[in-house]
Amino acid sequence: MQARIDTLVRMTFEPDHAPASPLEEWPPRWTPAAVIFDCDGLLVDTEGQWVALQDDYLARHGASLDPVTRREITGRAAELVVITIAEVVGKDPHQVGEELLAAHREHIGDRLTPLPGALETLRATAAARPVAVASNSERGMLDAKLAALGITDLVDASIAIEDVAEPKPAPDMYVAAARALGAEPADCLGFEDSETGADAARAAGLQLIVVPSIPGQEPRAPRRLASLADPVLTDWIAGWEVRR
Repeated sequence: MQARIDTLVRMTFEPDHAPASPLEEWPPRWTPAAVIFDCDGLLVDTEGQWVALQDDYLARHGASLDPVTRREITGRAAELVVITIAEVVGKDPHQVGEELLAAHREHIGDRLTPLPGALETLRATAAARPVAVASNSERGMLDAKLAALGITDLVDASIAIEDVAEPKPAPDMYVAAARALGAEPADCLGFEDSETGADAARAAGLQLIVVPSIPGQEPRAPRRLASLADPVLTDWIAGWEVRR
């Protein structure tokens, strides 16, 4: 009996026994006050293009990234990616940044491929709840992507790298997005694809669904989906009461 009492005490007061996420039930009975989406690699296949561009650049310099480094920098701010690649190829980071980002900008707006279910999920969500996009992109590139996808008018707020003190994996972007939507982070649902983004969303206190699109990425979250076209997700969102 005493052993059972001791176990119940530990379960009540120890942090390892925190309440389970409402997303562990699928579909959840919980509904969010607001929803925050990542952009690259979640809504649109730009993250895959960006990674491919980096690998091509490295190959042209007779270099490559080891799997651990590739995994760690995926989803990070472009500045960190550029510095890492500059060290590997032995070139000035400013020159590498100009060359890589110029090539990346060249394709923004004319080769955007929405990921499966992405735009449909965002539209359905925006019909019922305030929506934000939080991205490690610079403002000009983020605005260009939202415009090219035709979703600028659906998004109530967008947070770019210039809008916060620290980019993902710091929680700043998600905290700022929740504040812009007039919601507490714990009442918000986040969607992410990368380990970097998932770390940021969890640190901010969001309920999180991850939809990985880059091989090798294993973001942690209470709910993982193969795509945003998941039929249970679609039905769950369709059942939300409109609160706008």
